[in-house]
Amino acid sequence: MEITAQMVKELREQTGAGMMECKQALIEAQGDMERARLILREKGAAAAVKRESRQASEGVVVSAVAPDHRRAALLELSSETDFVARNEEFQSLARELVQQLVDTGFEGTLEEFLQQPSQVASDRTVRQRVEDLVARIREKIVVGRIATFSADPTGCVETYIHLGGKIGVMVEVGAASEAGAQHPETLRLARELGMQIAFGNPSYLSREQVPQQLIDEEREVQRQRALNEGKPPQAVDKIVEGRLSKFFEQICLLDQGYIRDEKKSVKQVVEEFSQAVGEPLTVRRFIRFRVGETGVA
Repeated sequence: MEITAQMVKELREQTGAGMMECKQALIEAQGDMERARLILREKGAAAAVKRESRQASEGVVVSAVAPDHRRAALLELSSETDFVARNEEFQSLARELVQQLVDTGFEGTLEEFLQQPSQVASDRTVRQRVEDLVARIREKIVVGRIATFSADPTGCVETYIHLGGKIGVMVEVGAASEAGAQHPETLRLARELGMQIAFGNPSYLSREQVPQQLIDEEREVQRQRALNEGKPPQAVDKIVEGRLSKFFEQICLLDQGYIRDEKKSVKQVVEEFSQAVGEPLTVRRFIRFRVGETGVA
């Protein structure tokens, strides 16, 4: 069967593959358009395997939130270059996948998610959707990681994306009632906390969550530092405790200075929002993604 320029053009528009690749696929498929698409997909998967040894340290973090703010998700889609990370097809795929996490209520591992049927292409899995893009863009692309939060009726979840998708945060705030969880000020607090976490990069929610071993190690470091500085022995304990408080302010969200007013701690801000809502609010959990920090290989 004669392979016409129009056939090549149509296949290219449908798959995004190169002109010569489309022509070769049509020749192999003897002009069968559906079979040619399958051939290109198979070659795309093979190309993806060849790119597995490359490092994917660029990319984007995206988020999605359910309308009732009871469920949200973060997803990092990784690429080799920032140029590809800014590509609209790449960004669109990232948004598609994170929305699927929220819409389907997925709870599971990354590997299990990759095996799920695509929400927009029923004949493709999530992994194959990624491989299809690899075939078109010709660069390693991987879903680096995912995270989902589901809140009970007394909780709400919010996300915050910073630096054009370089940092993403998801936070859950709890209230005493369902009405309190849906109060506008509760949602505003969740958004404020997302911004705080993006900038402050805390490792823990509160002092109670910091491992005792880490506290003991930091205390000993500060004790030796004070002694090396020649501080009076009787003053060392007080100096160490003061420096330990500064340490907690760096690594614990509730101890951090509020980004909009450093004179207040985040804990104090939560208390202020609680008064505005009329019931106690608590920060239940948070997670922060930064592009490339996992070093996806």
